[in-house]
Amino acid sequence: MNLNFVNLSGYEMPKAIEDKRKEWVAYGDDNDYYSFLIDSYLQSATNNAAIRSISDNIYGEGICIDGMEKDSPEVKELRKFISHRDLKKIILERKMLGQAAIQVIYSKGGNDRKVVKVKHFPIHTLRPEKMDAEGVISAYYYHPNWAEKKRTDSLKRIPTFGNSTEKIELYILKPYVSGYDYFSPVDYSGALPYAELENEISDYLLNETKNSFSGTKVINFNNGVPDLESRDAITRDVKGKLTGSRGQKVIVAFNENKESATTVEDISLNDAPAHYEYLATEAMHKILVGHRVTSPMLLGIKDNGNGLASNADEIKTASQLFNSTVIANYQEELIDCLSEIMELNGDVPEMYFITSQPIEFTEDNQEEDTYEDKEAPVAKEDAEKEDDTKLSADYQLSVDPKFIQDALELYNESKDV
Repeated sequence: MNLNFVNLSGYEMPKAIEDKRKEWVAYGDDNDYYSFLIDSYLQSATNNAAIRSISDNIYGEGICIDGMEKDSPEVKELRKFISHRDLKKIILERKMLGQAAIQVIYSKGGNDRKVVKVKHFPIHTLRPEKMDAEGVISAYYYHPNWAEKKRTDSLKRIPTFGNSTEKIELYILKPYVSGYDYFSPVDYSGALPYAELENEISDYLLNETKNSFSGTKVINFNNGVPDLESRDAITRDVKGKLTGSRGQKVIVAFNENKESATTVEDISLNDAPAHYEYLATEAMHKILVGHRVTSPMLLGIKDNGNGLASNADEIKTASQLFNSTVIANYQEELIDCLSEIMELNGDVPEMYFITSQPIEFTEDNQEEDTYEDKEAPVAKEDAEKEDDTKLSADYQLSVDPKFIQDALELYNESKDV
C-alpha cells in the first residue's frame, strides 16, 4: 500500500521582509499580515468580543483633564484637538493590530510651528521606510491596498514625528518588543491560532449542517500506483478541493472499469459532538487568556457560577484587576503619546481617561448598599412621623350607612327652619 500524508501547517509569526530593490519594508511574506489580523478579528466571535470590549474599556467615557469638569472649556478644547471618533479608532487599531498611526497636523511647515490637531490614520495602509544607521524610521509609505499594489503604483512618503519640518507627520504608537524593529506583534499573538480554529470550527459545522457529509475520509485510487511526482500532484489536488472547513462535498471520479473505481471510506470520529464542544471551549478559553481577560463575565459570557450574587462578586473583583493590569497600561501609553505631541505647544495638562465599569462599583454605591443592609438609628421625632405616616396609609375608612342617612335628615330639617 502506498500512502501520502498531508502535513498540518502550524502558525508562524510574520517577519519584516527587507528588499534591496525597495525603500520600504514588507510585513510578512505576502506583505498582507494586517489583513490576517483583521480577518481574525471579524471571523472569530470570542476574539471580536475581547478586542471590542477591551477597546471600549480603554476609552471609557473619554479623555479628561485633572481637576476639570467634562463640560469645562479646557476639556472641550482638548476634545477638539483629538476627537472622540479619532481616539476610538486609534485605540481599536492599537489593540487589534498591535500598533496605531496618528496624523499630526501642524499650523504650517517649517521650524516655528504649532500642533493644531491630531487625527487617526489607518496603520494597515502604511509600510515603514528602512531604518537609517541610527535605527530611526524617518518615514512611512502609504498605499490604499498593499495586497493589490502594482509595480507602477506610486507611493506617498509621509515623514514620522519629529523627523521633518513638513506640515503633516505621523506618530506611530508602537510598543517596544525585543527583536521587532519595524512592526510590533499583537499582545494576543499566542491566541491567534485559536481564533483561526474557532473560525474553522464554525465554518466546518455550518458546511456539515448544509451538506451532511463527513470530511473524515480515505480516498483510494484503485487503478494502479503512479510515480511519486504524480502522487504528489494528485494529493495536492485532492487536498485543495476536499479538505478544510470549506472543502467540496461531492467527488467526481472517472474510471476505466468497475474494478478500478475510486473508493471513499469513512474514518469515523467517536463522540464528534463532544469533540467539537471541547475544541470550541478550549479555543474560547485560550483566546481569553491571550487577551488577559480575568473573567468571561466581563465580556458578557456566562461562566459557571453559583447564582447572581457570586457572579456580581466575580465581576467586581475581575473588573478591578482587569483595569489595573490591562486597561490602565493602554491608557497610560496613549496619554504619554498625546503628551509628547502636545509638548511642542508648551505646557501639557494632566490628562486621564474616565474609566467606565460594567457595574458601578463606586464608594458612594458601596456605602448606600451598606446602609441598606443595616438598620440605621432613627430619631424619636422621625420615628413618630414615620408611624403616623404608616398609620394613615394603612388605615381604611369605614362608615355606617345609617349614620349618613340620619345626617342628611338633620341637614334637611335645618334648612326648613
